[in-house]
Amino acid sequence: MLSRLIINNIALIEHLDMDLSPGLNVLTGETGAGKSIIIDSVNLVLGERGSKELISTGASKARVEAFFDISALKRDSDDETDLFSQLEQLGIEDLGEELIIVREITASGKSVCRVNGEIVTLNTLKAVTSRLVDVHGQHEHQSLLEPKRHIGILDAFGGAELSEAADKVRRIYADVRAVENRLNAGFVSEAERERRIDILEYQISEIDAADPKPAEESAIEEELNLLSNAERIDSSLAKSSELLSGEGGALTSLRSAVAAVSSISELSAAYGELHQRLESTFYELEDAAYQLRDMQLSYEFSPERLNELENRLDLLNLLKRKYGGSVEAVIAFKESALSELQELTGADALRAKLAAERDSLKKAYCEQAERLTALRKLAAEKLKEGVNRELHVLGMEKAVFDISIATDPSALHQSGCDTVEFLLSANAGEPLKPLSKVASGGELSRIMLAIKTVCAGIDGTLTLIFDEVDTGISGITAVRVGERLSLVSKRKQVLSVTHLPQIAAFADMHLLVEKHTLDNSTRTAVRSLNAQERRAELARIMGAGASRESALSYAAEMLAEAEKFKQGAE
Repeated sequence: MLSRLIINNIALIEHLDMDLSPGLNVLTGETGAGKSIIIDSVNLVLGERGSKELISTGASKARVEAFFDISALKRDSDDETDLFSQLEQLGIEDLGEELIIVREITASGKSVCRVNGEIVTLNTLKAVTSRLVDVHGQHEHQSLLEPKRHIGILDAFGGAELSEAADKVRRIYADVRAVENRLNAGFVSEAERERRIDILEYQISEIDAADPKPAEESAIEEELNLLSNAERIDSSLAKSSELLSGEGGALTSLRSAVAAVSSISELSAAYGELHQRLESTFYELEDAAYQLRDMQLSYEFSPERLNELENRLDLLNLLKRKYGGSVEAVIAFKESALSELQELTGADALRAKLAAERDSLKKAYCEQAERLTALRKLAAEKLKEGVNRELHVLGMEKAVFDISIATDPSALHQSGCDTVEFLLSANAGEPLKPLSKVASGGELSRIMLAIKTVCAGIDGTLTLIFDEVDTGISGITAVRVGERLSLVSKRKQVLSVTHLPQIAAFADMHLLVEKHTLDNSTRTAVRSLNAQERRAELARIMGAGASRESALSYAAEMLAEAEKFKQGAE
């Protein structure tokens, strides 16, 4: 639910920090006091388009913060639009029990949206908040005007049996799509499948022609390094061999040293040990000299081999750019391509099996979708009956509410084969039309109130806001509207802006919106009323003048009757 709302520099509101309670929150106040500004602020934080004209005169920016208690929300793992799934995609996982949404608008027209500190787009903000609040009245943030939401309302109203049937259809649909994806390798047509086969065959052929080997690159680079330094290598080998084996070289001198020490090696153990060491060193150095000579004799620079290696390395680099960052990745790509190609072309038995599985799943889908349609039609009759009954109680005696269910058995969707839309005839003799084409703001609010009363809090929306629910009503109808708002508020938070004392009397929290003038500046404030202040406010709404005492007495009576109704409804 919406637990706290902070508004800064929106029109007449310089700063407003208001707490809201569970149940029915009612806002009243003089015309022009700023009630609509509060609703505008709520719509702003829900993702409605914001204009810089909303910013208070002299301020550089406007800011609205909404704090939501989401402890009552449950995760729906089968729903990709589930609030928790959406938030996780934004990188918001450690939610706790509170969600904080911030919207800022600057004087330059720039808008910034944040969800728990993460900056999001306006569309993302609207998607997230659509699961939190429904606003009904003169604004456009109205889910009832979106036909795609109607099927969800009907399915939820239908209870466990209908919801289970809808879940089963959704699961079978997902299985059908998975099998079809395997059959077509993710492509929508046979022509695209054939194009994919051609691409795979070319890629495999190109890699096969090159025949890359693991660790081949390092061997090539090592040999290239040797060939690139051919002159330096040849010179070094020749010089080293001459210094060791040439005339007057190191071996000649060392041989003389060994012979000299050999003549005294028997005189002392130390001389003998030294002789052995020198003799061992001589033989080691002589062996190295032979190896140097062999290397010098066998070393041959080949320009053709250098060119061959450079071309090979260029080919491997080309394959790496196309198929992976390393030779090993290129080889792995080929194995994957071979597997995909086999599934696309060579696995006739697998394709036949998948086709049979798809046909079986489609048959099961059609059977379950047909059952789902039947359950929806039964639920639609009950929902229509209940909503029409409530509409008559709410002062729309001539209105007729209906539900259109159009079924196309050839169409496979995750929600079944049905298209559901709510229809209304607001006045006697008028044809049924979609709600968006016939319902005014006040009528739409009462229709939603009727639906919410009948559905008794079945959907997952946490908060309902009614801005014009009292338009065109009075007397006993207003009392009935107040009763319905109270009933709905037992299961979800309700915020209602009203001008009628009959509705305000049912408030669990009564908030008074006031306008104050100080130093030639007019500002809006909100405060919660106690019992005595509530009686006075109801009397004011009734237009109490000379008969103020009688108005106060009547207000107290209204509050008592409302409290009696609330106690009986628990």
